[in-house]
Amino acid sequence: MLTARPSLHTTEQTNTTQTPAESYSWRFGDLLAAELLPKLQQHLITQDPKANWQVIWLQNDGRPVIGLLPKTAWRVYVHDTNEQAVRYQVIRTNRDDLHKRHQLTTDIMSYSSWQEALIAYSRSYDQDDSRPSALKTEDNNDSQPSYHHGLMGFIGYDMAAHELSPAAKIEYAAQPCAVLGHYDIYLTPSNKTMGWTLNTIDPNPDSEASLAALVSYLETLDNDLSNPKNKADAQPAPLLLKARWHQSDYQQAFAQTQRYLQQGDCYQINLTQAWQGRLNNKSSCNDHALIDHLPALHQSTQAPFAGYLGVNHAQGSSLSFELLSCSPELFFTFLKKGSNVHHIRTKPIKGTRPRGSDPEQDFALRQQLIDSDKDQAENVMIVDLLRNDLGKYAKTGSVKVPQLFAIESFSNVHHMVSTITAELKSEAHPLTVLFGSLPAGSITGTPKKRAVEIISELEAGARGAYCGTMGYMNFDGSGQWNVLIRSLQANHSADDDNQVRLWAGGGITVASDCEDEYQECLDKVGNLLAVLKQE
Repeated sequence: MLTARPSLHTTEQTNTTQTPAESYSWRFGDLLAAELLPKLQQHLITQDPKANWQVIWLQNDGRPVIGLLPKTAWRVYVHDTNEQAVRYQVIRTNRDDLHKRHQLTTDIMSYSSWQEALIAYSRSYDQDDSRPSALKTEDNNDSQPSYHHGLMGFIGYDMAAHELSPAAKIEYAAQPCAVLGHYDIYLTPSNKTMGWTLNTIDPNPDSEASLAALVSYLETLDNDLSNPKNKADAQPAPLLLKARWHQSDYQQAFAQTQRYLQQGDCYQINLTQAWQGRLNNKSSCNDHALIDHLPALHQSTQAPFAGYLGVNHAQGSSLSFELLSCSPELFFTFLKKGSNVHHIRTKPIKGTRPRGSDPEQDFALRQQLIDSDKDQAENVMIVDLLRNDLGKYAKTGSVKVPQLFAIESFSNVHHMVSTITAELKSEAHPLTVLFGSLPAGSITGTPKKRAVEIISELEAGARGAYCGTMGYMNFDGSGQWNVLIRSLQANHSADDDNQVRLWAGGGITVASDCEDEYQECLDKVGNLLAVLKQE
């Protein structure tokens, strides 16, 4: 039930300062975020099928946020390609009112021009720091930021890889290359209850009726979930994903990878393979929904940088694209330390062992990873690559490696993780750093440009969002972005061909063993495949 009923706007509005409306809080049946999200998305679409909900959830290493209805949203599709440049169709949706038709504009832009447009948009809000004072104190005193007002979404691998190497003939997936939204309406965990608080940041008094409608939708959902019968999840039908490659296909690609390594093209190449299948479960908000598998997947993985995004068709309420990430890997954390001082932290993963079946075996496998010269060599290659990437944007002498070869354990694997930090130059906008550093070195190889070209040749298929990044960037330049590994993508088409893909891979060096690398792929996604199969 509602824990507070203040007016939506209790503070004086000005022409220059955005002030957050007073918040409402709900318990939503005490469901965790991953359990709540399928019910929330279904409920909102049912209540208002024409609204551009574009629901997004980010786990953010224990600081979850759920974006509901973006003020402005960008969907990016490839328009045309050549060896010199790629142009993208950028569809921008503006929310004027919850119940009115949204304004759509379409522009043809380059990767860099869209980036510049996003930076200009962000700077227009940068001076309006509308965070509650508690969040300001929390962010200033902590090494991890929180979402408070900015952009959320993903940037896919395909467009970033093509920008890095335009001549590589990167294949594009038939789906959005990127999706971002300016979320001024979002839910965060309540500090006073076990539930969620609605945060709204909108200087337009005319939007009060829309916000009141949204509050009524959420109150209805809260009332529904107070009934234990409505809290129970309907078990989705099994989702069977089959490997696109046979083991012999992987062996052939691995052999060619070794030839490139031995002739000196690269020191490390990240070779991945895909599993694919089709959704066959039924959901009231969409015929086939990947989001129905989110509760079980997150319960199984407890991934610190998990996330979900659902994109609607422009003409109606059905979903056109879903991205569900169970990622354990941080790409970048951006921290604002002063009026124009930004620090950055990245934690690349290189080195993997499976979890053991008992504590003794688990300890032995962990120790095996600690003692592995091969994995340390792979890890330090990527550390050096990222130090070089950050060096383009960092103040001289500020790039540091405070932690090397740390072991982090997850539900199905142990990973070797290192930490790199830097202070950004004052003229380097965090979005410039993010766009300019994609795709991440840990999922490409070194040298990065040549690795991307070899990956395109050997994998012979688009990665789509996989190996891109998902996260948020506040307008003040603080933010957090993951590496999109252990991630599923679902494309919903008009002919009911609802394809789902999941990938896994690893860094290959001249010291790599084909059988071990193939098994590592299985170790990384085995638990996800089992959950989806409902074993």
